[in-house]
Amino acid sequence: MLCCACVVLLRQNLDALYISLLGPGEVAWEINSLREWAFFVGGLLIFVLGAFVFYKLTARIIKKESQRRVQEQNLIYASIAHDLKTPMTSVQGFAKALMDGKVKPEEQQEIFEIICRKSASMNDMVNTLFDYAKLGTEGYHADMIQLDLTALIRGIIAEHYTDFEEHGIELDIDLPEKPVLVSADKTELKRALTNLVVNVYKHNTEGIKASITLRQEQGKAIIEIADSGKPLPTDMDIFEPFVTENTARTAGQGTGLGLAITKRIIQRHSGEINAEARDGAYTKAFVVKLTVAEMK
Repeated sequence: MLCCACVVLLRQNLDALYISLLGPGEVAWEINSLREWAFFVGGLLIFVLGAFVFYKLTARIIKKESQRRVQEQNLIYASIAHDLKTPMTSVQGFAKALMDGKVKPEEQQEIFEIICRKSASMNDMVNTLFDYAKLGTEGYHADMIQLDLTALIRGIIAEHYTDFEEHGIELDIDLPEKPVLVSADKTELKRALTNLVVNVYKHNTEGIKASITLRQEQGKAIIEIADSGKPLPTDMDIFEPFVTENTARTAGQGTGLGLAITKRIIQRHSGEINAEARDGAYTKAFVVKLTVAEMK
């Protein structure tokens, strides 16, 4: 705005000056030439100012993004150290008790089983952290193939069906009979959808209702995983790292990276994922949208 005002004022003053100094025949040509020059200078000033503002804004955005990444990494290290501390302390304590001969022979088998469970838990945490870091690496490339989403979801449900039964969850399944094809990395997409399925019985009380549906609309494959368990928290983004549906996360409840990994995977597949509060039979639903692939 300031540059434009300067250009207008310059034009008015120079027009008056030239009319007073030149003869009537020369005024029109000189004024036109001067106006062209003024427009050029004014446009150049506006361009330079715009470029400067764009540079400053871009630099600020890059700086904020860099700071965010550093904060996220620090949070990762602190959180994983916190989660590993409890099982590691248990393993060390049990191992020392065995070495010092403080465990009765009839109790040793139970101690060995506890050590194995704790070690497996730590291994899962490390693998989850590795997966999250891997998905954020620019050089990482997914192995994209044409995949039948119906078959993939049916397989995930079969793998975890006994878990639903053990938790007394009434599961409603609605999948199309025909294949729904998408372009995807099978391992990654299976990991993302498995996280959503497991969350149903892992982060809810027993005896709830749940549904898993797949439909195709306007070139999109839409997956909905809904349940009647605890409602979504309203004061946090559950897709952020180290956030769980339990507002107070303690050691042993998991890394809090499951939904963050799921979101990264869906985004890498140019898809969308949202958590929606629901009224009626279900209190919440995770909705995933992926682009349907043409059959080859």
